[in-house]
Amino acid sequence: MKVVFLQDNGINESLSLTDVSGLLKQQGHDCELFFKKNERDFFEKVRKADPGLIVMPMDIWGEKLAIDTAEEVKKTVNAPIVFCGTYPLLFPEAIEEPGVDLVCMGEAEYPILELAGRIEAGKDYSDIPNLVLKRDGEIIRNDMRELLQDLDALPLPDREIYYKYGFMRQMSVKRFTSGRGCPNACSFCYNAVFRKTYRGKGNYVRRKSVDRMIEEIEEMQRIAPIGSIHFSDDLFTDDHPWVVEFCEKYAERFNFPWTCNTAVHAVDDEMLSAMKKAKCHGIAMGVETGREYLRMVHLNKPYRDREIVRVSELIKKHGLFFTSFNMLALPNESIEDAFVTLRLNRFIRANNVRIFFLSPIPRTRLTERAIERGELDVNYEKDGARLLTPEIKSKHSRMFENLYYMYDIGIVSPAFEWLVKKLLNIRIPLPIRILLLLPRMYREKKFFNIKLSSGIKYFLNTTLPQNRTKNFNNYLP
Repeated sequence: MKVVFLQDNGINESLSLTDVSGLLKQQGHDCELFFKKNERDFFEKVRKADPGLIVMPMDIWGEKLAIDTAEEVKKTVNAPIVFCGTYPLLFPEAIEEPGVDLVCMGEAEYPILELAGRIEAGKDYSDIPNLVLKRDGEIIRNDMRELLQDLDALPLPDREIYYKYGFMRQMSVKRFTSGRGCPNACSFCYNAVFRKTYRGKGNYVRRKSVDRMIEEIEEMQRIAPIGSIHFSDDLFTDDHPWVVEFCEKYAERFNFPWTCNTAVHAVDDEMLSAMKKAKCHGIAMGVETGREYLRMVHLNKPYRDREIVRVSELIKKHGLFFTSFNMLALPNESIEDAFVTLRLNRFIRANNVRIFFLSPIPRTRLTERAIERGELDVNYEKDGARLLTPEIKSKHSRMFENLYYMYDIGIVSPAFEWLVKKLLNIRIPLPIRILLLLPRMYREKKFFNIKLSSGIKYFLNTTLPQNRTKNFNNYLP
C-alpha cells in the first residue's frame, strides 16, 4: 500500500519518521514524503500519489498547521489521515477537533504498521493500541502499548525518504539519535509528562547498541555526503560504558567531527578524553540560568554553580567547542537574575552561548505553575510559540527583549555589561537586531561544522526557526 508522509518544510526532519518509514518499507509498503513548502502543486501531487494512508506530524505548536493542511488534503484525497507526534500525547483531546479523525499517541512505528495493514486488508482498525479515533460520533481511545525496548529490532531508518529534496541530501551535518527518552525530569520539558503516561509500560530510557549506531552511520555514508555528525539525543553521555565503547569503534571507522548534548552530572575526564580521541568536536550543556534557586527549585535541574564551573573547565581542558544552553524571561526571573546568568557564562568561557526566551511547553510543571500565578494566559498556546519575544508576563518585557539582542555585547566584559544596562529601554531597529544576531549564527556554524554552501541552500528552503511545525525531533523523544 502507498503511505504518504506530509510535512511543512525541511526544518522538521523527524528521525522517528524515518524509523516508521523503514519499518513500513521492510513490510512491503511504499512510502513517499512531501514538503508543502517545496512543492509547487502540493495538493495535486498528494492526490496523484494515490495514498492509502496519510501520516502527518501534529507536534507542539504545529497542530494548527497540521489540521489546516489535512482539511485541504481531504478535499481531493479519500485516504485516512493519522496525526502523530508530541501534541496528541499531551492533548489526546485533539481528536475532538473537527478536522481530526485519527491520532496516534506515543511511539508510532508499530501502530502505523498495523493501521496500514488493516486498511490494505479492508479490516476494522478501531482497536489498535495507541490510536484514538472517531467512529459514528463516538471517540474511541485505545490503551497504550508497551514501549519498544529493543531498538536494534527495528530495521535501519529510511533516511532516503527525505533525500528526494537535494538541499536535505547535501546538508553537510547529518543528525542521528542513539536512543530514546531522557533520565532527567526538568520542569520545563515534556519528558517528565511523557514518562508518567508510559508508567508501567517498560523502560522509558533506551539505547541502541554501539554496533547498531555504527551501522546507521555507515548506511548514511553510503547514501549521502557527510561533513559532520550531530547526535540529537537529549542526553548522549548518560551511559558511560556505552559512550567509551562507541568512541573506540567510531575512531576505527570514521573521521567525521561530531557533536552531542550532555548534562552536568553525565560527563567526566575519562569520557571526554575518549570523545576527543574519537573526533568529537563540540559538546552542548544546559546552564539555563545563573541563579541556583531558579535552576534547582523552579527548573528542577539539581546542579550548583560550582558543579557547572567544574564541568565547563573539564570540557575546555579537552579542547572541545563548548556550547551552553540558557533561557531568558523565566517565571520568577528578574532582569538582575538574567545578568547573573550572563556573568556565569562569561566566567565559564563557553565558546557558544545559546540564549532563547523560555518557550513554555503546555502541561509541563513549570507552565502549569506559571498559569496558576497569572504569569501566563491559560490559553496561551493557541497563539503558537514566540521565539523572539518573552512569553512570560513581566513589566520588564522590553528590557528582556533588548538584553536578548545585546547579549553578545554584555558578555564581553563588565564594562560592556554596564553599557548594555544603560541601553535596556531603547527601541532597537530591525536591521540592527539582525546584525546583532549574526555572531550567533556564525558560532552555530562553527559548533555544527556546517559547510557554508549547504547551509545557505538549507536556509533558503526552510528559512527561520519560527517556521518549524514541530517542537523537537521525534514522535516520542
